[in-house]
Amino acid sequence: MVKLLRISEIWKTSLKAIGKNKRRSFLTMIGLIIGVSAVITVFSIGRAFEQYSSELLGLDSFDNSIGYSFTPKNEDFTENGLDAFTQEDMSRLETLDGVESVDYYDQTENGTKYAEQPIKDVGNTSRTNSFKLLKAEGTPVLYGRPILESDHINENRAVVIDEVTAKAINEKEPQSLIGKSISIGGHLFKVVGIMAERQPGPIVVSQDSSVTAEIPESSYERFFKSEKHDMISVNMKQTVNAEEVSKNAENMLKEQGVWRDFGNYATEDMTSQVDTLRTLLTSITLLISVIGGISLFISGIGVMNMIYISVSERTKEIGVRRAMGATKGNIMKQFLLEGVTLTLLGGTIGYLFGMLFGVLVSMITPLSVKPDLFTVLLAAGLSVVVGIIFSWLPAKNAAKKDIVTLLR
Repeated sequence: MVKLLRISEIWKTSLKAIGKNKRRSFLTMIGLIIGVSAVITVFSIGRAFEQYSSELLGLDSFDNSIGYSFTPKNEDFTENGLDAFTQEDMSRLETLDGVESVDYYDQTENGTKYAEQPIKDVGNTSRTNSFKLLKAEGTPVLYGRPILESDHINENRAVVIDEVTAKAINEKEPQSLIGKSISIGGHLFKVVGIMAERQPGPIVVSQDSSVTAEIPESSYERFFKSEKHDMISVNMKQTVNAEEVSKNAENMLKEQGVWRDFGNYATEDMTSQVDTLRTLLTSITLLISVIGGISLFISGIGVMNMIYISVSERTKEIGVRRAMGATKGNIMKQFLLEGVTLTLLGGTIGYLFGMLFGVLVSMITPLSVKPDLFTVLLAAGLSVVVGIIFSWLPAKNAAKKDIVTLLR
């Protein structure tokens, strides 16, 4: 209890010393405020971005599985209603080391269904004809009208295609396709609208961002085999090397797949996007942290300089305290606590600025930046470490001075 009282008294003395030189103390804290705010900003935004990406890509529900798709070389394959993946293919895959099970894959994201069908006259492009199946009104269009709820109710053969698809069919006058029919998987559908091309984000790519056409869900299920198996999901054991097993599965399909001569097998691996995202995020975090670290180092030098000045200005005070019984440890604690108090004040202000920047970012982006225990502990930890490291030498220098020399 006595020790706690002593520390409390020493802390009060430290606050008074800082308060006597407000301007000098504030200027000393500026570097720390910048450094801590930079680190807290990047960490809080980074954590919010990772959470947003996890929700968008479904990373939280990732069950160590990888999808595989089959793209036929011509639409005759689709028109015949053949399954891209047979039970024979699935049985072969299940014999691979590291594979736990193989299931048919349902292309659903956030409750919305997606599908892939060939569009006649589009020609060979690097894009996949990805359809979004709708029960309600679709995306706003540039020409014509969007898919309506009534289209789904009446099972209308209506379709909305994007600009790129329209230009691939009729490059000179793409808008002239409105009201005309195009062949989708061997069935004629009326083009009711043309929408703008989806613009995927630079990092995160969701299933919705690759949509090239929209169609009523009921119409799709009526004219296409709803249980058609275009994709499979290979579920792997938790302890295996997912990349290695994925490569082995892809090679097996290409070499032994039932329909290998009629199309191409490809991996639909979202984990590569996740790894790229996390690597990029980590790199950005490290870069900003280095910048913040430089600022923290500079601010630490400022703290050291201020404590040295404080020691020189309070030589007689130190001598009187030593003469009245204060130990070297008491003197050292005095200046250490003074430095830590200064850095904690600067760290608190830096934390508030960092969270403010994070909240501003969340106001103009889909990210949700919120204070959490990790960032609080990070700010406090950085502040205490800087305070102790850079106050140690001045405090030690003050503690080892001779009493006689101090009182002269």
